[in-house]
Amino acid sequence: MLINHPSISCEMLGKGWAPTKTSADESSDYSPDISPVILAAHCNQFEILQLLISRGAVIDKPHSVSCRCSKCQESLRTDSLRYSLLRIHTYRALASPAWISLTSADPILTAFKLSWELERLAMRENEFKDTYIELAMSCKKYACDLLDQCRSSEEVIAVLNKKNDSDSEDDDEDDEDDSSDGERGEDRILTLARLKLALKYEQKQFVAHPNCQQLLTSVWYEGLPGWRRYDGALKILICIGLIFLFPFMAFYYLIFPRSRIGQFLRSPFMKFLYHSTSFGCFLILLVLASTRTEATDGKRERIRGPPPTPVEWLIMLWVTGMVWAECKQLWEEGLKAYIRQWWNWLDFIMLSLYLCTLSLRMVAYIQVQSGKNEYREIERSLWPDNDPTLISEGVFAIANVFSFARIIYLFQTNPHLGPLQISLGCMLIDIAKFLFIFFLILTSFACGLNQLYWYYDSDCSQGKNADGECKMNTDAFTTLDNTFVTLFWSLFGITTPKSTDLHDDHKFIETVGQGLFMAYHVAAIIVLINMLIAMMSNSFQVIEDHADREWKFARSKLWMSYFDEGATLPSPFNVIPSPKSLFYFLRGSKNFICGDFRRKKPKPRRRSMERGTIKRPSQNGSEKSYITKRDPEYQEVMKLLVTRYIHHTKKELRQDGVNEDDLLEIKQDISSLRYELREDRKRESARSSGQVEGIKRDLIRTLRSNGQNWSTASLSAVMPNPCSGSTPIITANPKIPSPINTGPLMPHVHSVSLHSQSDADFLRREIISSLRIEIRELIREIHQSSRNSPIQPPALLPTINSELYHTHLYTQL
Repeated sequence: MLINHPSISCEMLGKGWAPTKTSADESSDYSPDISPVILAAHCNQFEILQLLISRGAVIDKPHSVSCRCSKCQESLRTDSLRYSLLRIHTYRALASPAWISLTSADPILTAFKLSWELERLAMRENEFKDTYIELAMSCKKYACDLLDQCRSSEEVIAVLNKKNDSDSEDDDEDDEDDSSDGERGEDRILTLARLKLALKYEQKQFVAHPNCQQLLTSVWYEGLPGWRRYDGALKILICIGLIFLFPFMAFYYLIFPRSRIGQFLRSPFMKFLYHSTSFGCFLILLVLASTRTEATDGKRERIRGPPPTPVEWLIMLWVTGMVWAECKQLWEEGLKAYIRQWWNWLDFIMLSLYLCTLSLRMVAYIQVQSGKNEYREIERSLWPDNDPTLISEGVFAIANVFSFARIIYLFQTNPHLGPLQISLGCMLIDIAKFLFIFFLILTSFACGLNQLYWYYDSDCSQGKNADGECKMNTDAFTTLDNTFVTLFWSLFGITTPKSTDLHDDHKFIETVGQGLFMAYHVAAIIVLINMLIAMMSNSFQVIEDHADREWKFARSKLWMSYFDEGATLPSPFNVIPSPKSLFYFLRGSKNFICGDFRRKKPKPRRRSMERGTIKRPSQNGSEKSYITKRDPEYQEVMKLLVTRYIHHTKKELRQDGVNEDDLLEIKQDISSLRYELREDRKRESARSSGQVEGIKRDLIRTLRSNGQNWSTASLSAVMPNPCSGSTPIITANPKIPSPINTGPLMPHVHSVSLHSQSDADFLRREIISSLRIEIRELIREIHQSSRNSPIQPPALLPTINSELYHTHLYTQL
């Protein structure tokens, strides 16, 4: 093979290929930067790529876009386009399924990281955005295809349960899921670390895959066998019954956390049900606080810094529990993971507003009790504008809006409301983009109209008209803030067109003002508002086209937040000290005092990354939180998945239509067939010539036995060469002698006396005629046999049971 030639080194198969090429050697099909190993990866040829890798060929990962090394700077100065194309060609090879399958020990993790990197490059290099997005989608599809090759739940668990290399393997003795049956040291735990990584890298196709969703669903409804087969009315009745039992079960869990009821409460679905119930009770308290009966007595509205009511005390208790839960989540996840979730921002803003309300109420109460306020009970209209009670009421109203808006978060579990909630989130991004452009347009017209009308402020102190009266002009555009308000409300038709009229006889100013006002309506209402509607419709359609995938991805995020250990009891039960928490506190204090604490600083992360909480039913029906070691190892499973994927890919290629490789193969077969036909024709011609020469020798032998002296040269003069195209002219002879028998070789030649020239001529014509008939029959048989049995092309290459020699790359080599 060419690859085994001494002049071919491993560097030439990879990055050393381009220096060996000159401008005259460039191919019209491929750039000189595309080495054989890159070309094989582009073509997704597993056999050729494996052969090149075995010879030492490698593909070096490109430097970062922001790299400032001398090599990158020199490439940019020399030819920036070639530098960018080389990066694209390299990443296209690195994103090839064949390359990832043959070179990566963890193909799924490689596909995740590479797709994330390609998406970042698409934002950095906008010129090649479509190309990078296409490569990123190819990596995502490859990871999804590998998951599709799983044939059992154990293989799916092995894939989704794979930990990253950076994850700590040490045990956490303070975890709440320590096994009580002594299996902790013998089993490994279902943590779904790889699924969490897929959520982090936004691998929506991977997360929404049926294999992954089936496992998540089985874990979500564990502890409730047959739940999905129940009728809808029966499900509602069961949920109502569990909600009414919630206070009793919560207190029972505080006392006996490791009982069967405690294990049942730690299941993801029960945690979600009780957390939703707790938040629903909190909203009911907010409604009661807004419509409290104390406001009817007419006294509380006049009191500055009033004491909290019983409903407000309950609200404070709920807020305290939610703040404690958020603090625990922030400690376990870390700051980066916490701020990555947008719903945590909403919780942070909501709780901050409630804490601000509580602080202002305390300040107002302290001011009243300390005597700083002269009057405690006074008409509300006489209160100062910066009174802490007034500010706290305003902040509390805003917090209530955020609280009720948080209900949308629970819609993600519903298949009908979930896609609408996701579409609303995307529309908020469109609204933010629109507001930026709208603010620029609003500011430009506001400045223009304010500059035009601020001279006509209705202030009678500046002078009166000729009649001695002060006619009031409109104050819609006299100040900048009034101008902003007027232009904003004009979008909804609240203002009147007479806002630009003046009592002074300045028609030109009025005309300019009316023109600007009309231009604003055209730009803002006709153009910008319709543009916002089009943007929101496009975002909704994008989500609607992939509604099932988007909803399953968002639902998986919600489910995974309840898979983690901790936060079993919702607010306000989580602030009640339990015997378990007291035991852990005392043990931690003892270890701290005795100096037996860990000096290694723990990394804040979810505890389930080290200690899983997910129980899987065993064969005998019992539930355990661990996976036995009989489960297949990750590397073995990945080896099986990659093998199945390669086989499936080859099968699809064979089932597809004719491609470029097939056309080149057919072309090569036709050339080989033509060469074989030419060789067969030469062999048949040589065989016919040999038969004619044998007939000549037999004829001369026969004539000599009859007493005639015939030579080969003389007989050649009589008989033509069958290989030549000449045919002798046969003249008619009126004298027909009696036939003679010349032997078995010539049955049609008659025995006559050969003593005259005429007899010799007659014998010559008889022999030529018989030879013609025999040669024609022989040629006809040869052609008939060649039609019936196709001629096999010669073996130009060694016969190898591989598809290596039937590929486009080998033809190019």
